[in-house]
Amino acid sequence: MIKTKLLTLPAQPAISMTAGWLSLLLIFVACSPGNQNNTTIKVKEMAGINRDLEYVTVTVTADQVSPLSIREEKGDLLTPGQLLNSEKGPDGKFLLEYIFPVTIKANETKVFDLVFDSSPVRGEGLTVSGSGLELKLENSWFIADLTAVKATPENGLQAGQLSGLVLKQFNDQLLERGHIDMHWTPSFQKEDMGYKTMAHLKPDSIFVNREGPYLSMIFRKGHVKDYEEILVSGAYRFFAGLPYFTFSSEMIMEDSVELVLLRNNEMTMDSLFTHLMFPGPDGEVVELPLYGTGTVKDLDKNRIPDDVDWICFYNADLRYAFGSIRLAYDNTNLSGAPSPTFEKHTKLSAASRGGRYWDRRLIHLQKTLVPEGSRYADKNAYLIFEIDPQDPSAKIREYFQRLSNPLEVEYLAAS
Repeated sequence: MIKTKLLTLPAQPAISMTAGWLSLLLIFVACSPGNQNNTTIKVKEMAGINRDLEYVTVTVTADQVSPLSIREEKGDLLTPGQLLNSEKGPDGKFLLEYIFPVTIKANETKVFDLVFDSSPVRGEGLTVSGSGLELKLENSWFIADLTAVKATPENGLQAGQLSGLVLKQFNDQLLERGHIDMHWTPSFQKEDMGYKTMAHLKPDSIFVNREGPYLSMIFRKGHVKDYEEILVSGAYRFFAGLPYFTFSSEMIMEDSVELVLLRNNEMTMDSLFTHLMFPGPDGEVVELPLYGTGTVKDLDKNRIPDDVDWICFYNADLRYAFGSIRLAYDNTNLSGAPSPTFEKHTKLSAASRGGRYWDRRLIHLQKTLVPEGSRYADKNAYLIFEIDPQDPSAKIREYFQRLSNPLEVEYLAAS
């Protein structure tokens, strides 16, 4: 028996995630198309959480690229996989990576056969409209707008960055920042120059768009005008049926540069929320009003840690909430040493026209030399949820535990 632990999220794209990164461990199991009893997998829920929908990835080797399904032990129903990646090795065999949806109860174990066979996708899928980076992605929870709808000659924004989010289960409430993209990350600024974000990548940057019924991924990599020292890369992942999407980013300094501001994990929105929440240092949940008090100034004095587990805004009247669950965070440079930071923390800010936003400050308003080889990476899940007035943070705490405790998968060799 071969055992490994798989994240419930798909593997990272090839963007040089190095030391300290949250890696996905995969075991390569030799299977041949047509041999339907070659391998089984055992999926375990070990955290005591009911999972109505999770995704697991499976990697196999095969003689050719073929559809792969899973079939629950003692069952007849086939669940098709979505092929994520295929690579032909020097021995002529293909390394194939698939993603599958599973439902599993708290502390339950399920056994599935891996079957090289095709079957139709059932249930809700993920809808993608548009082309290139001018995309809208829709599931049962939201519509994510990645088009250049907020672009003007003055702001120089490009398509491929989240500009707005429609909350389908809250009367199509639109989350946005009226004049710019709402997802303003990662971002950087030199002294006496305007600050820029990944939405300012040059048009000749690399992008990869992969679409499927369970998962669609948009990956971008390149440079920003006047900030050519910084190689920026990032990937969105959107899933069918899940109330969150993920975004991972990385900044690598290809040449030394002086910066006065460096940030990631930023969401900026109009006056659409009433409260802020985050976990406190002693396990309590801190809830603060966003308006009519000195919350912003108070948090400038008593700062939220840069590595806080999660942070969110919610609307107490309409009961919708939107937050960031921090899945990975790493400032290790390419030599394995810490990259420079200055007063790193999580910041709440007031913006024009009543806007509010959060971000992680890596360099905070201090001219700082960032040497060649410095690297800053993070990964976050952005969650939509309904608050319980008696316990507003219950749902985001639940999802933090779900994402922090992925399902375990064992590969069982054929007998």
